[in-house]
Amino acid sequence: MNGYGDQPEFRFDKIQLDPFKKYIIPIAFVIGIIIIGYSTVFTVKANEEAAILRFGKYTETVGPGLHFKLPFGIDRVYAGEVKRIYNEEFGYRTLRSGRESVIDYNFRGAQEVSLMLTGDRNCAEVHWVVRYKINNLKEFLFNVRDVQSTIRDVSETVMRRIIGDMSIDEVLTIGRRKIEEIAEIEMETILDSYGCGIDVQVVNLKGVNPPGQVKDAFDAVNKAVQLRDQITNEAEGRKNKVIPAAMGKKEQTIREAEGYKIKRINEATGDTKAFLAVWSEYEKAKDVTRRRLYLETMAKVIPKCEEIYIISRKIKNENPELNFSK
Repeated sequence: MNGYGDQPEFRFDKIQLDPFKKYIIPIAFVIGIIIIGYSTVFTVKANEEAAILRFGKYTETVGPGLHFKLPFGIDRVYAGEVKRIYNEEFGYRTLRSGRESVIDYNFRGAQEVSLMLTGDRNCAEVHWVVRYKINNLKEFLFNVRDVQSTIRDVSETVMRRIIGDMSIDEVLTIGRRKIEEIAEIEMETILDSYGCGIDVQVVNLKGVNPPGQVKDAFDAVNKAVQLRDQITNEAEGRKNKVIPAAMGKKEQTIREAEGYKIKRINEATGDTKAFLAVWSEYEKAKDVTRRRLYLETMAKVIPKCEEIYIISRKIKNENPELNFSK
């Protein structure tokens, strides 16, 4: 009796296992196959590659898809996202990205990273980001113990050296693009020498500002510089407009003068040749030529005369009443 009526008490030793014994081996075999299959097959995602270690030694790197490995820990697989762009932020951190990003500049340790000394002994707060990709998974996984820390240390060292070689004006204004280019090249060179297996895509300065204590003074200076540049640009624009116009006018005047010179030379040359031709004919027959010239001249002059007087050669004085010969 079990205290709940006359129902018999359930006992495990009374269970009959003989009917199930014939299924134990097949079930165990199936389970073993599943376990072995699960431990020998692995999948690499589309944006990943996987490095395979056999007994702790690197054997190969495989791409996306279904692959096989030796079970029971003989082969170990380490996957990495080789098509992903990784970001390392310095002096700030992005709390939420999107249409309205939330960025924190005041977290613990931010100022120790961002505050730098320029070449003219001024201070500047520099915030930048390094974007990189994995280009060699084997080197990325096994050459350097902590690639992320290495990237941060190298980037901060390079950036401090570059900022330290420039003036505060260059850092805040015209030198930003130059800083990005130099930092990218130097970081790539150093990280390649370490064999980090990464490719630096870009170094981007997110912000370069004076320290908060002197920000108002720097803003006033920047406004003055902008005003100066505006006036300079306007003057340059005026100069570039006036000078070409004056040069064009000068060239036009020179061309007109040269054309007039050529015209006068040609006219003088023609007149000279015409005179010489007449002179040559005159030399050949002086009397005939003299008479022809006289007649041609008279033909031009006489039609213009209102009155014509014909005087005989025998008259010695045109007015008989006046004796001009005396």
